[in-house]
Amino acid sequence: MDTFNKERFDAEPGMPEDTNILLVTGDTDLRNTLKGLLDAEGYKLFLSNDGHDILSLVHDNKITLIILDFGSINVIEACKNMRANFLMRHISIVVLVDKDETIKKIKCIYAGADDYLDKPVQPADLLARVKANFWRTNRDLDANPLTKLPGNASILKELETRIKSNNQFCVAYADLDKFKEYNDYYGFEWGDRVIKHTGDIISNAILELGAHDDFLGHIGGDDFIFTTGFDSIKSICEKIITEFDRTIPSFYKEEDLKRGYIIVKNREGKVSASSILTISLGVASNKGRTLTHVGEVTQVVTELKNYAKTFAKSIYIIDRRKT
Repeated sequence: MDTFNKERFDAEPGMPEDTNILLVTGDTDLRNTLKGLLDAEGYKLFLSNDGHDILSLVHDNKITLIILDFGSINVIEACKNMRANFLMRHISIVVLVDKDETIKKIKCIYAGADDYLDKPVQPADLLARVKANFWRTNRDLDANPLTKLPGNASILKELETRIKSNNQFCVAYADLDKFKEYNDYYGFEWGDRVIKHTGDIISNAILELGAHDDFLGHIGGDDFIFTTGFDSIKSICEKIITEFDRTIPSFYKEEDLKRGYIIVKNREGKVSASSILTISLGVASNKGRTLTHVGEVTQVVTELKNYAKTFAKSIYIIDRRKT
């Protein structure tokens, strides 16, 4: 189980903290043109003539975008090598290709490039592609790899937006009970299936009963955060609990269901019984109280979620306290 708190968020979501670009080209005119353009936009540009020093430049300078000039190096081979290296697998690659070279463009994409740009390069097109690829990288790195739901940076931004809007809202923290024991007993593959299933249940409930601007994020592990209005929070929580309790037995062996629990060992080697998974939700709202910062919201929902976990059943608890 992950702990949710504001200290887990470092950078303001949007553009990545590091916007370092590596340009690989042996074309002096192209290099000078792009350097002037990108420098003027505030990007930090690193240069390579032939691509042989790509790995060292990436390792030393936190490169987040690589621009490869097809006319200067073997771009196909370079893309394949970068996608095979764990240090460069996540870095966006934009290839500069002559306008009419359609086959080359296709080969670049199949080799691992994220995007291509026609030569001769148009300044507006270049800046648009650069910004789009930085945005895409930031989004993909923030998303949880298992559920594909927005991650911690997006959760922070959503909570801050809700607080600043002064509109009425609810924030719910959902957490599975006894998940560690389940994960240890059945293994991480089945544990991942349960987490993904839980995310689907919450998502479907929000889509069915919430508003178009509601939000769902995955903190990590078996922990989720979602926002909605006060009028819909009860029906959404009840839907989540109903669907979770109805479907979770399908993730157990028949003998464990008949017994009503699984047998697990703790870190000291002691054997104990762990009940069937349930889900607990803690809900904070600004309907009766003023919520002024993210830390306050997370403290309230965590406190209520922990209290809900003491009931040994699927349950949601809404904060009724007033300012």
